[in-house]
Amino acid sequence: ALIREIIRQGRRDLILLGWNNGIDVDMLVGAGCVKTVVTSHVAMGNYGLARNFRREVEAGNVTVREHTETTAIDMFQAGSLGLSFFPSKTPLGSSLPSHNTDDFLPITCPFTGEVYYAIRAVTPDVTIIHSHIADHSGNVQWDNSYWTDMTVDPMMAKAARKVVVSVEQIVSEEHILRHPERTILPQVFVTAVVEAPYGAHPCCCDTRYDYDHDHLALYTESANNAESFHRYLDTYVNRSTDHQSYLNKIGLQHLLSITRPRSLEL
Repeated sequence: ALIREIIRQGRRDLILLGWNNGIDVDMLVGAGCVKTVVTSHVAMGNYGLARNFRREVEAGNVTVREHTETTAIDMFQAGSLGLSFFPSKTPLGSSLPSHNTDDFLPITCPFTGEVYYAIRAVTPDVTIIHSHIADHSGNVQWDNSYWTDMTVDPMMAKAARKVVVSVEQIVSEEHILRHPERTILPQVFVTAVVEAPYGAHPCCCDTRYDYDHDHLALYTESANNAESFHRYLDTYVNRSTDHQSYLNKIGLQHLLSITRPRSLEL
C-alpha cells in the first residue's frame, strides 16, 4: 500500500535501501521513481527475475550498489546502533568489494591483526515496513506466529530518521499492553502509523493471508515491457486513488480466497 502511494505522489530520484527485495523495488523502478538501488537481491520468487528492475538496470537508467544478504543486514545494524560501519568477513575472497567501492573498505583489527571489511552504515531518511497491528501511539506488534525473516525490519526502522508503518489493524493500547513481548517497535521509533488491511497485497502477511498468485502472475506478465507495465500502473495504481479503491479492484471474494483462518484473542 505504501509503495503504491509513493508512485501516486510522483516521487523521483529515490535511493532504495534494502536487504532482500522483490515486487517493492521492481514496482518503484518500473514507475520511474528510482535512481539507485542498494541491496543484495531483487527478484520475484517463483516468478523469476524482477523484469522492470532488470530492464532499467541493463538500460543504464538505475544504478546498483550490490551487497550480500549479510552485509546488507550489517549496514542497517550499524545504523541502528549509531555506528559508522560494521565489521564483516563476508566479502573476503570475493570480488564484491571491487564492484561496490562505496560501501566496502578493508580494515585491520587492532587487537589481532586480522583483516575485515568495514561495511558502511546507512541512516535512511525514511523506512517503511508493514506489520500486523499497532495502537494509535505507534507501538507496533507482530502476531504470535510469524516468519522470522521479518526480524530484520525493526533493525531497518531503528536505523532511520523517520519510520512509517502500515498495519493490518489499529488496536487499543490495552490490547498492546496485554502482550508487551510482541512489540517490535515502541512508539519512540515510529513517526506515523497507517491502517491498511491487506496492505501487503499481492504479497503475503504471515498468519493473515497468503500470496495472491493470480495477481503476481498478472504483474509479472505486465512487466515484460514498459508499455504493458504502464497499463498495469494505470489500472491498479493511478486510477486507484487510494488503498481502498485498490482493494475494490481486487475484489472482496478474491481477497477472502487468500485469507487464512485464525483464532481471535479477547
